Amino acid sequence: MRRFTLTLCLCVLLLPAIPSRAQDVAPLPSTRIVVATIPEALTDAERRELEAWLSNMRKWQRTDKHWHNEPAHDPFGRIVNRPMKPEAPAWLEARCAAIAPEEMKTLAGPLGAACRVKAGFTEDPVADAIRASTAAARREAEKVVKNTFLTRVHIDGLWTTTSTDVRMYGLVGSHISLVDVGRVQFFGPPGVIVLSVPTSSGTRELRAGYTWGISIRLADVRLFAPSKNLTLFLTVTKVWVMGGPIGRLAPGGVDIAGFSLAPRKHR
Repeated sequence: MRRFTLTLCLCVLLLPAIPSRAQDVAPLPSTRIVVATIPEALTDAERRELEAWLSNMRKWQRTDKHWHNEPAHDPFGRIVNRPMKPEAPAWLEARCAAIAPEEMKTLAGPLGAACRVKAGFTEDPVADAIRASTAAARREAEKVVKNTFLTRVHIDGLWTTTSTDVRMYGLVGSHISLVDVGRVQFFGPPGVIVLSVPTSSGTRELRAGYTWGISIRLADVRLFAPSKNLTLFLTVTKVWVMGGPIGRLAPGGVDIAGFSLAPRKHR
């Protein structure tokens, strides 16, 4: 009995010196779990109010981006006052403040779109699309278009006189335009043309003439090419025949009109 008691006392004394197995095991790493806040559902009245505000905001954004740093114009070109920025519903700010920024970027529905618009136009996809479209249109309008000198060289043909009973026909010729005023081009140096003119014996002969007048652009046409490559003009000029007067032709020239073709300009 005494031996058992000594053994029990010895075990009690040595027990604190035995390391615990629980202390040898390292604690497991903890992972933070973020529970997304669920915004309150919109009532029917709030949804209608929010959708109406979003529609007005997008219209205002289009106008603001289209006339950025410029006076706004109506369809007739008159300067008009810019529309005022629509006021957001009074309850929207508090509702958006309850949504985490990370969740706001992906939140679907009108509430997510409205909160992104209110947070800043740069975060709204509609505003970004409008800005990109406007910038592309401005770059296209400011693009420098280069045309070669050949676009001013006209090939003339199918001409006939208009103001005399002495009928002359322009067969083939050429002229160079130097000044454009809208659809009208004015000749630079006089053009030249081969004419079929009547003679005193009742026959016809070929004479050279020089012309001076205007060409009016009619339409772009396609000739021996997969796309439109030429421009058709109506040309109205005065023609002077070389080689002396013919019949009753006036020395001041004769009115003549016809068609001409020139390489199409890039407009």
